Amino acid sequence: MAIKSDADIGAVQYKLASSLDDSPGLLVATGATLLYGLHFANGAAAITYLQCFNAAALVNVTLGTTVPDVVFPIITSGTLDVDLTKPLIFPLGLVMFSTNSATGSTGAASHGAVLYA
Repeated sequence: MAIKSDADIGAVQYKLASSLDDSPGLLVATGATLLYGLHFANGAAAITYLQCFNAAALVNVTLGTTVPDVVFPIITSGTLDVDLTKPLIFPLGLVMFSTNSATGSTGAASHGAVLYA
């Protein structure tokens, strides 16, 4: 199924992020958010890390200082598909950034992501 934009499908919100990097990052949702899975494409010739934060706004995250709640590594020039049997819970909201280290502040090249939250 090709997803062209944000859309409600059943009880799960599918959010398309055509460009996910360190600036501006992505505010997936504010308020209690459940992450059921994701598809992430890494077009870079280096490992990319998808940092996930329990935060209500982008300004609540300072990369390199704020500790991510969850980090997903994505192989060089590859994809990551995650389908969680139990969703990850982000009570304040979900903010995501793509960086070149697991807890770093340097953004990775822009990547595409489809999030199931």
